[in-house]
Amino acid sequence: MSLAGKGVIAIWQDLVPEFKDEYREWHNRQHIPERLGIPGFRRARRFIAVEGGPEFYTLYETDRVEDVGGKAYLDRLNAPTEWTRKIMPAFRNMARSVCCVAYSAGAGEGGFMLTGRFGFAPAKESALSAEFRYRVLPPLCDLPGIVGVHLCLADELASGVQTFEKKFRAADDLVAPCVLMMEGNSFAHIKTASDGMRENLSSLLDGEPIDLAIYQLEHASSNHSQNGHDSAAGRGSTGL
Repeated sequence: MSLAGKGVIAIWQDLVPEFKDEYREWHNRQHIPERLGIPGFRRARRFIAVEGGPEFYTLYETDRVEDVGGKAYLDRLNAPTEWTRKIMPAFRNMARSVCCVAYSAGAGEGGFMLTGRFGFAPAKESALSAEFRYRVLPPLCDLPGIVGVHLCLADELASGVQTFEKKFRAADDLVAPCVLMMEGNSFAHIKTASDGMRENLSSLLDGEPIDLAIYQLEHASSNHSQNGHDSAAGRGSTGL
C-alpha cells in the first residue's frame, strides 16, 4: 500500500492571513514533531492548495486505526502547548476526519495531492464503498503520473470527540464522512486524472456534493523509529 498504515487524520483549514508564517513555523518545528512522538504515528505531510481549498491540507498516517483515537493522542489534544493555544484561534473553515483506510494502492507518494470530501447515503454506504475499492479506484493507479490512490472512511465518533485543544478554535470542525486522495508527480497529471473521473463520481454519488481540491506538498516528516507498514509497499490493499 502507498499510505504508511491503517489510520489517518485528514485536516483542511484556512488561516487568518497574518498568522500564516507563524503557523508554518509552529507546524514544522513543534506540532508535527509532537504528533510523531505519539506511539503509532508514522508520517505527517502538509500541503498548500493550488486549485480549490481550503488553503492548507495536513495528512497524518498511523500504524493502526486505534492510534488516531487512542489515549496517547487524546492526552496530547487535551494538553495543548502555549504556542498551540496561540495558533488555534487563527484557524478558519476547518474540516477534520479521523479515518480508517479502506483502500490504498500505488508506488509511493507524490508531490501533488487531490483530495475529495463527500458522503454516501447511509443505505448505499456498503455497496458504494465496495464499488470504489474494487472498480473505481484500481484503474486510477495506472494513469500516467499517478503514484497513489486512497479511500478513507471517517469514524464520526472519534472525529467528534471534544478536546481541550478544540476550545481554542473559532468554530466547530466539519467532518467529511469519506476522503478520497490521489497523489501524482505534477499538477497536470492530477488535473487530467481528476477531470476524467468527475463525471463518474457524480454519477455514483447520485449528485451528492463532492468538494475537490488539488494541493502541492510543502512539508513532510516520517517517524522511522517505529515498526509498521512500509510506506511504499506493494500494489493494492483494502482496509475493510
